[in-house]
Amino acid sequence: MEKTILVVDDFGSIRNFLCSTLNKRGYNTLAAENGKEALEKLIENPSGINLVLSDFNMPKMDGMELLKNIKSHTELKEKPVIFLTTESDPKTMREAKELGLSAWVTKPYKLLSFLSQIEYALNNG
Repeated sequence: MEKTILVVDDFGSIRNFLCSTLNKRGYNTLAAENGKEALEKLIENPSGINLVLSDFNMPKMDGMELLKNIKSHTELKEKPVIFLTTESDPKTMREAKELGLSAWVTKPYKLLSFLSQIEYALNNG
């Protein structure tokens, strides 16, 4: 069964690149510009999205707010979430992990390492 990844980033070029990269690896992708839009898509289709790949710094709702919303929502709380971001503050990273973040990938990232973290999160929640 194909897995669907929701790619959340406020930069269209980054969103498109990530979707294209993931599509080439056999994943289905959905895209959202910010956490608010991502949360709406998740609530509309909770079983249709297997993983959320989100930027951290975004307008309207940032990655941390999105993570908090997902983890406090009954139907969504088991959904794996990965941050792909330039943010690298240890305190923020620790807080996200405590909230249930699956992985924190810092940009620029190594493709194979990034893909293995996605695989791991999809298989282990």
